[in-house]
Amino acid sequence: MSAPLTVHQFPAFINMQPSPFGLKLETWLRMNKLPYDVEFSPMKMGPKGKVPFVSFDNQVMGDSELIIEALQAKHGLKEEGLNPEDKAKGLLVRRMVEEHLYFILVYSRWADPVGWEPFKKLVFSGVPFFIRGFISNKAHKAMGALLKSQGIARHTRDEIYQMAEDDLNTLSTILGEGTYFLGDSPTLTDASAYGLLANILYDPTQTRLLEILKKSPNLIQYSERMKSGFWSDASRGGGEKTKFTP
Repeated sequence: MSAPLTVHQFPAFINMQPSPFGLKLETWLRMNKLPYDVEFSPMKMGPKGKVPFVSFDNQVMGDSELIIEALQAKHGLKEEGLNPEDKAKGLLVRRMVEEHLYFILVYSRWADPVGWEPFKKLVFSGVPFFIRGFISNKAHKAMGALLKSQGIARHTRDEIYQMAEDDLNTLSTILGEGTYFLGDSPTLTDASAYGLLANILYDPTQTRLLEILKKSPNLIQYSERMKSGFWSDASRGGGEKTKFTP
């Protein structure tokens, strides 16, 4: 029997979900014990032209944050015990992770030559050999243009990774010795942070970002704690399964 919710994702070609937003969404669903199925597609985009997107209750919805808000309303889910300061801190963490550090992750995979070569081999391994070079080069140029337009690729490699170090140091400071970012219970902010951190820690193609992340042992321990709590069935960071049943 199918779950009432289907999550549409990129294929797990690095043996985990390569989209931090996709992993964020699935982690949040597991936190809240909501069953779901996964449909993998390398090309299919949602109503906002992005992945992940979901289908439920005869509707299709995009954007991980909006999806989660809709599901919270549908199931009457609230993050108990958070005061206005906690909520503000959570939003700031999510914005830094999703609107800044995310683009450095994309740069590390698609624009940095050190990351691009191993990443390319995994992403395009299923493409027929005779068109693989053409397809990968086209995607490479498109992503380079996107990163230039967004702004991160206008900086030097050293400047970009210094920004990553600043972001990760900030996350490490905010987490401190805490179990989760906003207290003793996991929240949406943790799903967001894990989606990005796991894509550094468990991605087999990562080099420079992983070196930087390892300078913050508390973030490593946090990621391992999140994986143990919500992705104990995963070979790497999670997101390679096609179904979740609590």
